[in-house]
Amino acid sequence: MKEMNSFWQQLYAQSQQVDLDNMPVEHMQLNHDLAVDAAISLRQSPWLPSPAKGIKRLLLEREGGEKTLRATSIVAYQPNSQFASHTHPMGEEFFVLAGTFSDQYGDYPTGSYVRNPPGSSHKPFSRDGCLIWVKLQQFAPNDSQHVVLSSGQQAANIDDRLCNRRILFNDYEKVELLKANQDFVIDPAWSKQGIEILVLQGQISSHKSQFNDGHWLRLAASNSRVLTVKKSSQLLIKYQHLEL
Repeated sequence: MKEMNSFWQQLYAQSQQVDLDNMPVEHMQLNHDLAVDAAISLRQSPWLPSPAKGIKRLLLEREGGEKTLRATSIVAYQPNSQFASHTHPMGEEFFVLAGTFSDQYGDYPTGSYVRNPPGSSHKPFSRDGCLIWVKLQQFAPNDSQHVVLSSGQQAANIDDRLCNRRILFNDYEKVELLKANQDFVIDPAWSKQGIEILVLQGQISSHKSQFNDGHWLRLAASNSRVLTVKKSSQLLIKYQHLEL
């Protein structure tokens, strides 16, 4: 996949124009019921603070406070900001949308995908600033796989007339980067198992609804909605992880 489009650069720039005091998020519930569909436009979402100076968040789903039971967020690091060292009891995964994210184990430029298994710990920071999509506390308890894929690394690819699929994780749950070679309908079998999509570029539609770059969409398992992807669209897609 190519570098992320200008939307993510603009979203990051927007985050740096918002002045927030660092403070923890209190206990809250947001799109926490996995049996209910959810959709959020990042263009219309408010930036919220974090406990760390210079780090802000757009919340997509959350159950709990800082010691959350489940969270999906867009996180913006200003240059030279950092979180204190911490552990993820039920794992963490992230995808770098803009800039370079780092921890004591390495640097992860735009387009990188990382999975830190349950019980792992790190001290994240960014030298020049970055924007990431991150999910916390959502792995299977016995998942011990540490995955690091940069944008230039080889990964399994499926390329056909409909789309190019870069396989990021293929186990009890599936994570892929998808680029549409033409207009096409996403395999209904995927959405019936529960599907989550971050529109990186382009557009998908469902019935009379349209979701452009900067939309996050989660459809519950057994959902029968038809999802049509517009040609040249790029999606970060996750499925087979929402079955109740």
